[in-house]
Amino acid sequence: MIRRVALVPNTSKSGALRCAQKVALLLKEKGVESFAEPSKAEMFAALGGGVAPIDGDELFKSCDCAVVFGGDGTVLSVAKRAAEADMPIIGVNFGHVGYITELEESEAHMLSMLATGDYRLEKRMMLDVSISKNGKQLFFSHAFNEATVTRGIVSRLADFSVSCDGDLVSHYRADGLIIATPTGSTAYSMAAGGPVIDPSVEVIATTPVCSHSPQSGRSLIFGPNSVIKVNIPSARRAEAVVTVDGRAYFRINDSDLSVTVTKSDKYVSLIKLKNTPFATTLLQKFGAGNGIEK
Repeated sequence: MIRRVALVPNTSKSGALRCAQKVALLLKEKGVESFAEPSKAEMFAALGGGVAPIDGDELFKSCDCAVVFGGDGTVLSVAKRAAEADMPIIGVNFGHVGYITELEESEAHMLSMLATGDYRLEKRMMLDVSISKNGKQLFFSHAFNEATVTRGIVSRLADFSVSCDGDLVSHYRADGLIIATPTGSTAYSMAAGGPVIDPSVEVIATTPVCSHSPQSGRSLIFGPNSVIKVNIPSARRAEAVVTVDGRAYFRINDSDLSVTVTKSDKYVSLIKLKNTPFATTLLQKFGAGNGIEK
């Protein structure tokens, strides 16, 4: 059972902080202590307190789980830190789609189930994204949704060569390439025409963005043990940018660099309070008018 909870409200979202305060009081009645980073704890104090401060990454190391109040972007910002600390998370949606979040604001009372242990954990695969030169790693990041390779701010087609386990797979001429997890298959990858993948299946999906080569413009699915490498010809390398989950990025400007993507040994553990099937979640979050027909 959970006895110490890290509260992570996105204070730019209307109502998120106040909802988190109500949850803190609810959990306190169940014998669960709530904590937050010092700046957020001061905001809670202004609403009545009940949330103690803990500095930085120690918040994730010393709590049993994190409750995130925001949209999918807020969950993404927390997921990698939680995975490093091997701490499960659950989201209350204050965004638009809220595919990763488990609850809506009206369902926040269900968080009392954390105190009774009436929940299950769902492990979600992550990717390791690295860029190296001569054996020296220049960039590394975990990806919960995806890694993208694009031409940066210049709107021109890019040339990519993709290999799997050392064997050439395809050449692409496109605006970019997305390498996604099953969780990320419903994000940028889906918008680019990629497949929607059940998150219980561990695979790696590559999807070109606006491919200029129809014969090589389709998505490809690789096994979880695959080593995916992306190279860009040196003549077109100057403006190439690697972006991970829309946040961490690295500009490629050296002909000896390549992007390597593999399945990570880290997982994001999502707390599930409901037994909603994957297909039902798709229809609820991406139903008619939102990308998937009912």
